[in-house]
Amino acid sequence: MTDCLNCRQALTEGARYCHACGQSTRILKRPWLQALREVLDELFDFDGRMLQSLRLLLTQPGRLPLDYNDGRRAAHTSPVRMYLLISLLFFFVLPVILPPTPEAAPEHHFAVDLYSRGMFLLLPIYALLLKLFYRRFFYLEHLVYSAYLFSAMFIAIGAMMAIEELSNRYLLLLGVQLVILAYVLWYLVASLRTCYLEGWGKSALKALGVLLLFLPVLGMSIESASHWGQGDADPLLRLIKD
Repeated sequence: MTDCLNCRQALTEGARYCHACGQSTRILKRPWLQALREVLDELFDFDGRMLQSLRLLLTQPGRLPLDYNDGRRAAHTSPVRMYLLISLLFFFVLPVILPPTPEAAPEHHFAVDLYSRGMFLLLPIYALLLKLFYRRFFYLEHLVYSAYLFSAMFIAIGAMMAIEELSNRYLLLLGVQLVILAYVLWYLVASLRTCYLEGWGKSALKALGVLLLFLPVLGMSIESASHWGQGDADPLLRLIKD
């Protein structure tokens, strides 16, 4: 048993915070590799919750935000952590797997950076649009849903982008892209149906309504950012605009 470094109260085994003063029991004076491993442990949820949450995210649309908003959170990765992890992977991994552009990398990396930051800024706007269609729910609940939804969209769009260049030459990969696109459309409706507990008809109409309001905002954001930055030669910008 050790003592709290702040108030010297005895700490119970495995305690993360002092029960007396509330200070974290984390020790800063330690090798940087140990500190890095602790950060990665927390980010990737090496206890298995991340893999379980990713499975639910992709195979049971709307289940994670429904459980989280209803208080069943212990078994799942939080929406903030899920979104940050997937967006970071998108930002760092996608430029590596994307085919190189004719000109060197600046536009190539700019597009991925644009999408990553743009979607982060547009997430609260998407949640606000949901509030128009689901008034009896709190705005925070819509933010939770949007964070999980955008995480799934990062994965789907990343998969489409990774094979876009090859899909121009191989018909099979073009078919794979169409399947992913169909999956995205199904996901939008199915996740609303599960999370907000409404039928397929209402969920489809509301998904269409949200998209009709959100896509112009997304398009204007991408257009203005691309003119402000570097052009739209990158596959990502073409994919979103098309």
